[in-house]
Amino acid sequence: MLSEGFIGVSYALAHAFMLGEVKLLSKTILAIEAIKGINSMDLSQVRYFLTIAETGNFSRAAERLYLSQPSLSTSIKKLEQELGVALFERGGRRTVLTTAGRSFHRKATIIMGQYQAAMHELKEFHDQPILRLGALTTMRVAELADLVSTFQQDHPNVTIELRDGTQEKLRDWLELGEIDVTLTVLGDREEPQASTVLFCQPLLLAVPHTHPFAQRTSVRLAELDGQPFIDRINCEFAQRECEILDAANIHPKVVYRASHEEWVISWIKAALGISIMPRWRGLTGIVYLPVVDLDFQRTIGIKWRRQQNSKIVEQFCHYATSHSWEVD
Repeated sequence: MLSEGFIGVSYALAHAFMLGEVKLLSKTILAIEAIKGINSMDLSQVRYFLTIAETGNFSRAAERLYLSQPSLSTSIKKLEQELGVALFERGGRRTVLTTAGRSFHRKATIIMGQYQAAMHELKEFHDQPILRLGALTTMRVAELADLVSTFQQDHPNVTIELRDGTQEKLRDWLELGEIDVTLTVLGDREEPQASTVLFCQPLLLAVPHTHPFAQRTSVRLAELDGQPFIDRINCEFAQRECEILDAANIHPKVVYRASHEEWVISWIKAALGISIMPRWRGLTGIVYLPVVDLDFQRTIGIKWRRQQNSKIVEQFCHYATSHSWEVD
């Protein structure tokens, strides 16, 4: 009876032999088999077959495999029954492959080679694991770089793949398993077993230090009317901000639209406009001041999939929670 699981090796070989479906011999299938667990007898049958074909004799093959000859013969008989064909011509001084056996040998050699390659790749992954990190486009690159640098000082073998996106994209990528962990905005109903708060940020009006508002302690929303404005198109409050401004008949003059935080910061420093954005410490050339009739605040946290069991993810989350974030 064939083994349970994703696809039994013997079944894949039989299908490839009978139907010529070479695609079933792909390394992807074998890698999945390696991860999910291959029935040891099925894989042994293939190895036994190749050893007999190489030595040309059941006795010598049994010696090389450290098996008794009856056990080896029984295993090959079972494989032939599963395939529905005879693989060897028996009775002579040398065991010879049948026509079916020669065809099967070509495919078995491919499978064993690709299986070994897949196992080698998995070993490399264990030796140099990959952490797929998602981050908001509205976070500062410098903050992420500081966190990653601190983490990799203690984990130099970990390769980090960074993907940035909106809150919605990060949520989808995490659910689909395309990223392992994400730095994102947390809502009120997050699972405590799969998320933790890192910091909170108010959204304030950011102006260049040469702007007249820079001498003020606060501004009113109406004063933004007609001001050169940099639109943060990926802002988590973008829709609410537009609704509030439209309801109050306030129309800043949008001169630039930016998808990433660093662009907004650079353009404000260059006195190209003003913007409503999270407050970051350590920035020169920019003054933050509250808008008295606008109250936006976001909670940044780290999220992961509760069902995943990854030591690297667990360690990265620990570093993120203990990191000194440059926020107020």
